[in-house]
Amino acid sequence: MNKLIKIIVIFTIIVNVINGLAYPKNNEEELILDGSGSFPAQWFTQTLDHFNFQNNQTFQQKYYVNDQYYNYKNGGPIILYINGEGPVSSPPYSSDDGVVIYAQALNCMIVTLEHRFYGESSPFSELTIENLQYLSHQQALEDLATFIVNFQSKLTNAGHIVTIGGSYSGALSAWFRIKYPHITVGSIASSGVVHSILDFTAFDAYVSYAVGPECTKALQAVTSAAEAEYFAGGIREQQMKQILQAESLVEIGDFFYWLADSMMEGDQYGYIDELCNPLVDAINSGSSGIDLITVYSNYTINTWGKVLGTPDEYSTAWQQNVTYDPSKSADRAWWYQTCSSLGWMQAAPSQNSIRSSLVNMTYFQTHCEQLFGQAIWPPNVNAVNTQYGGDQSNPLLNAAATNILFTNGHADPWSQASIVNSNYPNVEPSVMTTCRKCGHCVDLRGCPGGCDLPNNLDQVRSLSLKLIAQCKQHFVTIRVNNIHKNENNNNNNNNNNNNNNHNNNNNSFKVVSQ
Repeated sequence: MNKLIKIIVIFTIIVNVINGLAYPKNNEEELILDGSGSFPAQWFTQTLDHFNFQNNQTFQQKYYVNDQYYNYKNGGPIILYINGEGPVSSPPYSSDDGVVIYAQALNCMIVTLEHRFYGESSPFSELTIENLQYLSHQQALEDLATFIVNFQSKLTNAGHIVTIGGSYSGALSAWFRIKYPHITVGSIASSGVVHSILDFTAFDAYVSYAVGPECTKALQAVTSAAEAEYFAGGIREQQMKQILQAESLVEIGDFFYWLADSMMEGDQYGYIDELCNPLVDAINSGSSGIDLITVYSNYTINTWGKVLGTPDEYSTAWQQNVTYDPSKSADRAWWYQTCSSLGWMQAAPSQNSIRSSLVNMTYFQTHCEQLFGQAIWPPNVNAVNTQYGGDQSNPLLNAAATNILFTNGHADPWSQASIVNSNYPNVEPSVMTTCRKCGHCVDLRGCPGGCDLPNNLDQVRSLSLKLIAQCKQHFVTIRVNNIHKNENNNNNNNNNNNNNNHNNNNNSFKVVSQ
């Protein structure tokens, strides 16, 4: 009789989970939340140096919890949403956020920890070289492990942990699964840049492919026009910078790196129409020189500048400021990570380059040394790839772990540092969200103004849901088995021990296939 009840319970829960895969409950209802007010910041006392046990220094690390869909009585999966190179003001909460869709459909708790040295989680008031030695992806992974084990231990009926991250934090999500398979049962690595690359010319080459030949020529024309005005010097250089509102970029390399980055991010984040269409129209109408730069300034000021950044952040002087400011210091911190270990220097390709040839490896080396001194260069990308894998071209350096789903966007140049074609599709699948505006972390963020049709966004999100659902099924199965074992414990301790051994040998779940 008990066996029959157990089968019915498991079957009922699994059916309910599968029925909720395609769309979250109350999909049409928009959450009216302001983030900080609805989800108060909480603080965790974190170890400063996880690799020196003689150093007992600690710091306060901020985290948030979104438990709106979690059932504390029954338990369920915990989504550890990993943050990267920027401040955090709330957990994911918007109803169109991929992480929220997963949590709502499967009754998950969302927990998110701010990355050390970003936002309000800096151990120091100054980002000197001496202090920045504690900023690394290795320390960040240890932060996550220390935090989530402590957090999970305080919950009754806590479910298994699935990590989710995007971009750099997508890499952290995959690396966390590789390093801590006993803590997490699965990982979603959205645009996860697991391949560290020093001279990342493939970035620009992919942008050219994504925006198409007509837009590529238009962007190249803007770059050529800007070079002509810059090298003319004097009033012409000043006028161009005033039009672009980039007067703070006094160093030539900083200016042309910003100019290129504003272009690349238009493609990267799905603003292809805003980036390309006005320029193509202007060129077809005969515009060139300073007139073309004026057309481009409408994009940098009214689209890029309102959503993605400011030219000031690209200046060497801005990044040399060691005084910590939660709203301004992310640039210095991130440059330290890329200069010291991660790489991804987006240098101009030798042929058909959109960006100026002045943005080359000499510029990046000089810039890193200006910020942090000569000892920092070059970043040891080989060590990163050796530690975790990620280089699909080298059979000895493949990222290899079970239950990692790599997701990428068709228009995203960062896909060239991720895993697009998995060498282990049965245990480490990869999937591409396809549409013209499907860019960076599209499965989590969506597209600005909505993804153009046709697209397979729902299907990609269903794969992520399926992975998390399998974690939930496993948790439910184990929990019901534990109840059954407790009942048998009163009758037969030996049988109970056998059941324990049997369940320990089946502590895994079926992997999503592409």
